[in-house]
Amino acid sequence: MKKLQKQIEAMIKSSNGDMEIVKSINSGMSVYPFSAESRLLTYLLEIKAISYDELLKTQDEYIKRNKYLYTYELTSKSFGDWGEKQVIAAAPEFIKATKKNMKKIKQDFDGEYDLYVDGIKVEVKANRAAEDKKKTSLSSRAYLHSEAKKCGFKYHFEQVKPMCCDVFIFIGVCRDKIQYWVLSSEELVKTNKISSQHRTENTGNKNLEVYEGQVFMTEDELKPFLVDEKNILKMVRRKAKQQKK
Repeated sequence: MKKLQKQIEAMIKSSNGDMEIVKSINSGMSVYPFSAESRLLTYLLEIKAISYDELLKTQDEYIKRNKYLYTYELTSKSFGDWGEKQVIAAAPEFIKATKKNMKKIKQDFDGEYDLYVDGIKVEVKANRAAEDKKKTSLSSRAYLHSEAKKCGFKYHFEQVKPMCCDVFIFIGVCRDKIQYWVLSSEELVKTNKISSQHRTENTGNKNLEVYEGQVFMTEDELKPFLVDEKNILKMVRRKAKQQKK
């Protein structure tokens, strides 16, 4: 939004627009989808300060920069569901692991993992890159991929249980880009990045058969596990096969 606002400011400065009208637009109430920015662009179009093609170009650039901004408005649960749907959309072979779907496959299934394919138990974890300022909305703090990479943003994956699945699919979301990383449970443990979340007395206790923790990793640390969306299933199968050796 900051970039769009600067673009509009530059357009206004180079126009012959009435600054009183501009001031009135900026001070007026904004109700979706009639934001101050949309009204200013409409005004600039009306006074022929910009062409319709320029308006479309500005709009397209904004959409490209904010393709995944809508995910920052989702609740934690909805965002988790969204991540699983992204993976299934990329590879429909994955089965959503619910008691109903798993009834004939694994009768003892109790929600330990998210997806299932070819006997492989898969857990999906997603995180949205954003500035760490608690008092403002998550969407207002959303990072572009270039910003997240520049500041060394640490993607945070919670409630990680490596003993309950074979493979993890981590999803990193920025306003303009999604990245996928695929790790076997064994690989994740070997990173030594699993730490306690202090949620229960068992959290992070690696001496237990089933323990739970959290992971903080930068994009550079995750780089060895990066995979294209179209190759997610192929990599999941490969990682599971390697782990069984």
